[in-house]
Amino acid sequence: MFAVTQSLDVQDKLRRELLAFPHDRPTMEELEGLPYLDKVVREVLRLYPPVVSLRRVASKDDIIPLEEKIKNTKGEWLDHIE
Repeated sequence: MFAVTQSLDVQDKLRRELLAFPHDRPTMEELEGLPYLDKVVREVLRLYPPVVSLRRVASKDDIIPLEEKIKNTKGEWLDHIE
């Protein structure tokens, strides 16, 4: 994580928390119990989201009903907009 390399304080605090394990293969439950690691990961994901933008395409056209009819530029009365 590039963001962690930018702060020695964060590196030191995270390193101390991770070195508290007596073994080098923590379980997922043990990792979830590390509050500082959780905060660091969440902050990095907030700053650098994995999905920057999402393109959406409508699967069908919407029809919007109107409370009152309106006249379009062709002189036709409409009770909905497509």
